[in-house]
Parts: sequence; C-alpha cells; structure tokens
Amino acid sequence: MLLRVALLLPLLAICIGWASGTSPPHILFVAADDLGWNDVGFHGNPDIKTPVLDTLAHEGVILNHTYVQPVCSPTRSCFMSGRFPFHTGLQHSVIKPERPYGLNLSITTPAQHLKSLGYATHIIGKWHLGFCSKQYTPTQRGFDSFFGYYLGAEDYYTHRRSGSVPVKEGDVGKMKKIDGLDLHHDAGNDYSNVLSANRSYSTYVFGKQAELVIQNHDVSKGPLYLYLPFQAVHGPLEAPERFLEMYAHIKNTSRRTLSAMVSAMDEAIGNITRTLKNRGMWENTLMVFTTDNGGPVTVGANNWPLRGSKATVWEGGTRGSAFVHGTMLNKTGYTYNGMMHSVDWYPTIVSAAGGKVDDPGMDGIDMWPALQNNLTSPRTGFVYNIDKTGNVSAIRVGKWKYLKGHPGSHAGWYPPAKDDTPLEEYLATHESNAPPEAGPWLFDVDADPLEKTNLYSAMPDQVKVMEAQLSEYMQHYVDDLFSQHLPDPKCDPALYSGAWSPGWC
Repeated sequence: MLLRVALLLPLLAICIGWASGTSPPHILFVAADDLGWNDVGFHGNPDIKTPVLDTLAHEGVILNHTYVQPVCSPTRSCFMSGRFPFHTGLQHSVIKPERPYGLNLSITTPAQHLKSLGYATHIIGKWHLGFCSKQYTPTQRGFDSFFGYYLGAEDYYTHRRSGSVPVKEGDVGKMKKIDGLDLHHDAGNDYSNVLSANRSYSTYVFGKQAELVIQNHDVSKGPLYLYLPFQAVHGPLEAPERFLEMYAHIKNTSRRTLSAMVSAMDEAIGNITRTLKNRGMWENTLMVFTTDNGGPVTVGANNWPLRGSKATVWEGGTRGSAFVHGTMLNKTGYTYNGMMHSVDWYPTIVSAAGGKVDDPGMDGIDMWPALQNNLTSPRTGFVYNIDKTGNVSAIRVGKWKYLKGHPGSHAGWYPPAKDDTPLEEYLATHESNAPPEAGPWLFDVDADPLEKTNLYSAMPDQVKVMEAQLSEYMQHYVDDLFSQHLPDPKCDPALYSGAWSPGWC
C-alpha cells in the first residue's frame, strides 16, 4: 500500500504541473567527459570547431557559473542523487573497476522520479556509479534501457578496459592484470546488440543508438528522458582521421587529438538534434549540456584562462562548460551568471517536467524558475569537495571561496599547447608562476576569477565565517567508500565470459 501511495504522489504532482494544457518536455541531458572550459567554441576559442554546440548555446542560455566535481564518479553521483558527494561517500577518487561499491541503493534517481511522471527513460554511454551487483546498474535505478559501459574509461574502438586485482583476495602485495569488454545493452549480460559495435568509434556508436531510441520512442505514450553521458573526450586520446585532419595546424599531438574528439562529439550531437527535429520532438525538447569536470591538462584538455586542471578544486577543475536550450525557456540568447551546481540538475529537470522533489536530504535546489525566466539564482553557496582521505576541503559562500589542504597536483594557468614541447616541460613552465603557498586560501572569485590573490591573511573575519560554514558541513560528513572497499579479484572479466559484469558483490 505504501509503495502504491509513493508512486501516485508524483503522478498527482504532474497532473497539477500540466494543468495549463502544455505538454511536458522531452529531456535530453548530454554530459561530456573531461571537457575543459576552453575546449568549446562558445567560450570564445576560435581554434575549436564546435558549430553545433556553439549554435545551441547561443540560441539557448549559456551557464557561466555552473560547478561540477573535480572528477567523474562524484559529479555523476550529483546528477543521479542531488547530493554532494561528501554526503554519499563518493567524494574520494572515482569508482575503480575492481572496487565493490556504488551509488547508495536507498537513493531515488531522477530516472525513477521521471518514470513515475510518465517518462520513458534511457541512458546511453558512461555509467560509472557501480556495477558489482545488478542492483547498482542503470536498469535497476529507473532506466528502461542502458546501452553503454559501466566503468570510467575504455578503448574507443575495442570497448575494452584493463585493470589489476590481488592474486588473493585482501592481499594487495601481489597483483595480476585483468582485461575485458565493457559494452552492454540493457541489464548486464545481454550482448546480442552490442558485439557488432566492436571496432566502431564509441562517439558514433552512442550517437547512433541515441538516434535509434528517439526514432523508436512512442510520443503518444509520454515524453522521453534521454541521459547521454558520452565517453568523449576522456582518454585514451583517439579520433577518426577525418576529424584529425581538421586540426592539422595544431602541432601538439595530444591537443590536436582531443580537439578532433570534441568535433566528433559535436557532429554526433548535431545528428541527434536533427533526428529530434525529424520526429517533430525538438520544439518540445529541453536540452541540457554539461561537462562532468574540468579538463585534464596532462592529456590535451584546456581550461584557459582558469587556474588548475581536472582532479583539482581550482576553478579550472570545477567550473563547468554548460548551457540549456529549449522553447520552454522564456528568455534565451544570453549568458546566465547565477550560481549553480551539478546537484541542482536533478530537482531542476524534475521541475521542468512538472514534478517536484520532496527530499529533505537533497542538496540540490530547483533552478528551473531562475533558468526559465533569467531570475536571480536561489543558490548562494556550495561545496567544491570535502575529502578527509584526500586532505582537501573547498567551499563557496557567495563570492568567497575557501580552500584547505591539498587542492590538487596542477595549480598553474595553462594556455593551449601549440607544439610538441615535452609534457613535463609544458607543465613546469606554466606552474612556475603559481604562488608557492601551502594554504589555506581565500579568494574573492567575483573580483578574482583566476584565483591569483590569496586574501587569507588580509581577511581574518571572512576566514572565520568560512571556517564556521565548513564546520557545519563537517557535522554531516560521510566517510568515503573508496577507502572501505579493497580491489576484489572476483570482478575478473574472465569469470564472466570476458566482460566486465555484475554479480560479484
């Protein structure tokens, strides 16, 4: 009886939300992987060819102050939970292939919520929120179908991923290499529709599958929620030759290849939006585009002029490239400067769908009225990350940013690499200008978005405010799951017909 009531409440909410007679929008949520601030044309980089993304961004609303986590799994947990990772135990590192944990099973995902609102729900691409048990996998978390991969990275053509596990469980002193396929359809061990994708470039594969889902969607039965977390542009750096030829003028191999990968993704997104138009669905589609973290400067990505890299809590690692697009936005063609965080997407898209999230444990804020009408952001602060194991704390209160501990390994300002200068020399050159401070750091990011002037010593009263806020956050800190779960040899793909598969936790 309780379950029936729980399912009926969202349906009641959507009846109220759609009472005006407007149809709920289709939702296309596209997440790029490791895309840097300076890796798109709509941030003013003329060297990156992203005509589709640029047009969509300028037609819609460019989100100038949207924040993400420093690395993959934590941000994806924000998308799927609406909670800061230090509240779910996913704040440290990423979910490694060999570690038996995932996003807490008690959490209701946006797919589950939207499904109860009448949506068809599909995910194509990267999951990276746990797979050791089928309960952690997408089709057990509210998605009608899953076509993609469980892990954090793999080869773009073979769709394989290697790893290492203890020869004996619990003994990390002696490890062995393992390897397997990570390309799945629906609920895990059904590969009948994916093996033909072997040797096909994943951006093409996922784009084509998205087109297929759109073509097969029955609009008479309700709207579509398509979550499309591309593999692009995460390493390994691989791109089809015709895209590499577009960047022959870039002499740095890594930068040239990553740029080509961005353009391949741009083309795939263009094909997807065209399919929506051909189906007559585009005029009622809300599209979200966002990165999952800043770009890794060690493998060709770029966040210029922001400071830092992926895996840091500097702005370059956490200020994300993002926009929204759709006819349901009442004002478009501008840049929104309100503060937003990746935890906000969950309640925001549910609100856009006509529903409401009623979860006192959620950190996310409904941004839909602000985005729809260019209103002041209701968000006034957030957590960049709090990670005891990684010895880092970084928070935001209004214009103030406060960092303690170790912000990350790359703290410089890195212009795009133009030639094949050795990586170590490139990094050293652009890190030599970084102040040799051990922290803590306090920045006025409104006046100093490049984080060049540490005000910690000059603003003791503001430091006290930040310390008080950090102490309040720490009262609700959940120990990280990474440290609690050692690599488990039972994950070995050799035990599952050569594929990374659930069933070992």
